[in-house]
Amino acid sequence: MRFIAWIIVLCLASTAPPASAEWFADVYGGQSLTEKNDLTVHDSAGLGIYREVEFDRSLTYGGRFGRYFDAVPFLGLGLDVSKFSPRIGPQQFHIDGCVPSGGCGGGQGGIGAIDVDAWVLSLDLLLRLPLLKTEAAPWGAIQPYVTAGVPFFNTTVTPRNTAQFRNHDDDTDRSFGYKFGGGIAFHVARNLMFFGEYRFTHAEVSVELHDSATLKPAPLRMDLDTHSALIGLSARW
Repeated sequence: MRFIAWIIVLCLASTAPPASAEWFADVYGGQSLTEKNDLTVHDSAGLGIYREVEFDRSLTYGGRFGRYFDAVPFLGLGLDVSKFSPRIGPQQFHIDGCVPSGGCGGGQGGIGAIDVDAWVLSLDLLLRLPLLKTEAAPWGAIQPYVTAGVPFFNTTVTPRNTAQFRNHDDDTDRSFGYKFGGGIAFHVARNLMFFGEYRFTHAEVSVELHDSATLKPAPLRMDLDTHSALIGLSARW
């Protein structure tokens, strides 16, 4: 329903006459790849560091709304909302750890499936370069741009079939991160542009899961360093 609502906004805005400066409403989708990362776990067995854990590729989708300024039309602000889910699938990896008695060591280990779902709300600064200005596209038929923002992450971590954590007992982390990216937009119809965008986002996630045997808290920490390739439509008016 949200996606349909964005499409309606884009269609209505595409009939609006050009103004002295531009408002914009974007809808987009694409794919994300989260880099391998170490997971740190504190449980009843002690401290464990799971090395180079892999995340599955994820569908990313969202929307952005904002405006380029009248006095400096190459500069704009936007409010961006997006979602991605870099699931951790069943896998084997190296574990470094220490037990409460004081001994430390390493070896091979594994983990079951863990769902990771992140909603991201970001205030973005945009800089564009208007090229090939025409009457139909007064701010440029081609617009390369860069963007950066301070995103707020609402990330839920849910063990699905692990021996270590109590399954389906989730926890949610709320934290700020950072993002940057760039892309290029092409004028395709009156007040409507098509764009492709790359973005990188970073978040530090800390949740408190529960040990499957003792049900005691088992804090888990991970970083989400994510590369996203997106395409979308942008209404301008």
